[in-house]
Amino acid sequence: MGWLVSLPFTAPCAGAAKEEFPGETTKWHRYQSPHFELFSANRDGESRELLQNLEQLHALFFETFKVKERQPQEVTVYYFNDERAFKAYCSPLQRQTVAGFYLDRPDRAVLVISPSWSNESERYTIFHEYIHHLNHVIGTTPPLWYNEGVAELFSTLEFEKDKVVLGNPLPWHVDSLRTKELLPLETLFSVDTTSPIYNTGKHSGQFYAESWALLHLVRYGNAKFDKGKFELFLRYLMTESPGADPANRRQVFQDLMGMDYPALENMLEKYVKYGSFTYYKSPLPQIPEAKTYAVSVMPHEEIRERLAELSLRVTQSPRARFALLQAAENHPGIPRYWEVLGTDAWIEGEVNLAQERWQRALDAGSNNPGVFHEMGQIEGRRWFSNFDYYFRLPEIRAQQLRTLLKRSIDGAPEQFAAYEMLAWVEASVVKPDIANTNLVQQHFKTLQQKPRTLLALALVRVHLEDRESAIQLLDQLDLIKPDYAVASAAEIIRAKLEDRAPRKIAMPPPVLAQPARIRMQLPNLPK
Repeated sequence: MGWLVSLPFTAPCAGAAKEEFPGETTKWHRYQSPHFELFSANRDGESRELLQNLEQLHALFFETFKVKERQPQEVTVYYFNDERAFKAYCSPLQRQTVAGFYLDRPDRAVLVISPSWSNESERYTIFHEYIHHLNHVIGTTPPLWYNEGVAELFSTLEFEKDKVVLGNPLPWHVDSLRTKELLPLETLFSVDTTSPIYNTGKHSGQFYAESWALLHLVRYGNAKFDKGKFELFLRYLMTESPGADPANRRQVFQDLMGMDYPALENMLEKYVKYGSFTYYKSPLPQIPEAKTYAVSVMPHEEIRERLAELSLRVTQSPRARFALLQAAENHPGIPRYWEVLGTDAWIEGEVNLAQERWQRALDAGSNNPGVFHEMGQIEGRRWFSNFDYYFRLPEIRAQQLRTLLKRSIDGAPEQFAAYEMLAWVEASVVKPDIANTNLVQQHFKTLQQKPRTLLALALVRVHLEDRESAIQLLDQLDLIKPDYAVASAAEIIRAKLEDRAPRKIAMPPPVLAQPARIRMQLPNLPK
């Protein structure tokens, strides 16, 4: 995900600035565009241009891949006008090498940008990291080569008056690919964040370059293979579990593409050595004009708190933590303080404290989708990690979870996590809520964990004493090839319905391709 994503937590340099939080005495403005909150110490034109570029990148990504935000997350951008202040929020290594970085935190994502944003190479860095953010919010877990390749592909976007330029080559990647031997595709497809190729630096540049080149060939090159079938192969890769057998992946590739890895490697080698790396111009995405973005002057107290927030996110500064705790106690009705303090506890591994603070944010009226998501994940692990046919969720807790999940769905209706957990709430109570069950069923086709959710819906039928419908859903479950844990739970439910002992479930064989899409009929339950 790029070497800027994971930041070491280091204390800020002593004496780096006279202000308690460097930059706080500068004049700042707050801008709001459809998808970004920007704190800028720069001129109005520069600030609006930055936001417009980010909004265009956001729109182009979604237009290109035809996806939706399944796990939305608020984004805050800090745009410094003083290199000294910017570097006060960087690690020692970053102070020497970077002009911007990205932080992924549960309550929000943060982009921090130095005054050199207008430099082309620095735009490349920010665009690259923001694409990782977008891959996160659409709810996918792409293989590392694809994640980095897409980020590199979009990092070179150029915006003209009424056009966007796509596919510009990265000179350093082209030079590397033409002077060094390509990594075998078997190796490229197997790299993860623990791989020496990704971590040691010996081959990491080649890994980035080849990931970019393969996707450039697929999207823009004159490839002599069915690109639609390669897209199917990519979909298969998105479904792989960690540690998947490379032999299965290789077999799926051959079945879909009608060729082996060496054949594609040969095409890629010719492309990087002799290809022209075609670029295209496309109309700019239709988005609100930069002049429509709201702007306001930030009082000193507000920017001081926002910089304390940044300091806490990056360095876990005790001074910043104290400032935010003090602000939270002085302004209990402002949820943002508790959102970031909950994240601070989460980073420290204090899950109970994080949950307590995030609950205070929700009680104060927070509509932050990241907080709802994390609270749901904590509750899901607490109550539903292991299947127990006889488990019943206490009614008071069920009502609390229903409220939490419905609020989460109201704020982010395209998500999947809240619907999946809501199914388990209704599967674990004495009297399931029919309206909630129907709500889950209406969104079933968009969910990520279909087998596990279908298991919950079958259990709802059991509690409603609708044996026939429960059996029908279990039959449907068998058709979509559940994993061992879901299959074992389904056998327990079926055995109870048939008044017999559960049979032993064999470990399922490797799936060489995605199962056929089942057109499941999940009619609404009668109220």
